[in-house]
Amino acid sequence: MDKVTANLPAHNIPISDWAIPSDLFLADPTFNQSQPIDMVLGARHFYSFFPTANRIQLRSNLPILVDSVFGWIVAGSSHTVHPKNEATLSCSVVEVATVSLEDSLERFWKTEELQTKDNFSIEERHCETTYATTTTRNVEGRYIVRLPRKPDFNIMLGDSRTNALRRFQLLEKRLERNPKLKSEYHSFIQEYISLGHMRMVGVDDYENSQTFYLPHHPVIKEGSTTTKVRVVFDGSAKSSTGFSLNEALCVGPVVQDELLTIILRFRTFPIALVGDVAKMYRQVLVDPNDTPLQRIFWRFSQETPIEVYELLTVTYGLAPSSYLATRTLQQLADDEKESFPIGAPAVRKCFYVDDFIGGAQSIETAVQLRNELTNLLQKGGFELRKWTSNRLEVLHGLNVDQIGTESTLQFSPCETIKTLGI
Repeated sequence: MDKVTANLPAHNIPISDWAIPSDLFLADPTFNQSQPIDMVLGARHFYSFFPTANRIQLRSNLPILVDSVFGWIVAGSSHTVHPKNEATLSCSVVEVATVSLEDSLERFWKTEELQTKDNFSIEERHCETTYATTTTRNVEGRYIVRLPRKPDFNIMLGDSRTNALRRFQLLEKRLERNPKLKSEYHSFIQEYISLGHMRMVGVDDYENSQTFYLPHHPVIKEGSTTTKVRVVFDGSAKSSTGFSLNEALCVGPVVQDELLTIILRFRTFPIALVGDVAKMYRQVLVDPNDTPLQRIFWRFSQETPIEVYELLTVTYGLAPSSYLATRTLQQLADDEKESFPIGAPAVRKCFYVDDFIGGAQSIETAVQLRNELTNLLQKGGFELRKWTSNRLEVLHGLNVDQIGTESTLQFSPCETIKTLGI
């Protein structure tokens, strides 16, 4: 039990007519008031508390007073009746309160009941509910998600256009000073357009009451083996109300296993297998009702007018993006688990954001796992790449651009393969 007993006595007891001698030092002057117990003393010490046998009998129907090392205590039963006509027993050494049979049974069942622990906060539960009730799949199998909004979303956001336009003009000046960065930035945006991850906004779409304009800037990752420059969209930019889009959206819970758990599990496999998902966020589509919240300014030349574009996929820089992408991987594993008995559990347990870090007990099982993961993720529009293993036989059959080693099927003499930065 989470506590020994209820308050003792169970109810306050009137003692005005008990005629307790006023010169007695009571161990508990408020013994008649219903209160929690202070401590429990072991039975082996009990008799050492009474060096004398002095006792005072008040009346036949009242408790007796017993001398102890703590002072005089009140022990025995009181026939005082409270409103529910339940008798109250009181002993100030080990006080006991009788409770109703219903209360006793309720405490018993609560003790025996298995509790389902929900670690989500109210906001995180709201995200889960939103995802479960609004997410759909298109004919290609790709998932379409809604951005989880806070209750005051509509009044939190003000004008964002002015700040975003000013930031874009500053970005243009920066790119003009760095031709190499400008070329890579333009290539990134062009890829966005070519892949259908953003579209130009037509004149008819301008007057949308629910819009947000995102400033954007480059993030340079020199150690990347694929994209050196990534465009990040600033969802933390303030609107005229002082709130940003990120502050008006819910972040969402962490749905994947903790990093330490994933790494420890990875080390149990004699055959290691790692890879990552290409452009993971951008494989998850955003519902058309929410894409106006992902507008940006862009043009390829200062000789042309500045245009407005909408990002059509989950976007780098927004508060719920990580949740939406990782939650979609989990959903894909649930939806396709019957067809991929090895791959589906691995997706649920061995992914840290877009990095797969797992393995198998044999080369044959590792190859089967690699094939199932590839086919499973393709069902949702995801592509696994940069495959690596400590046994290169596992990589046979892959195209060169799908392998994460510097050479195709052998490690170079000084090559070190990292996963999750380790």
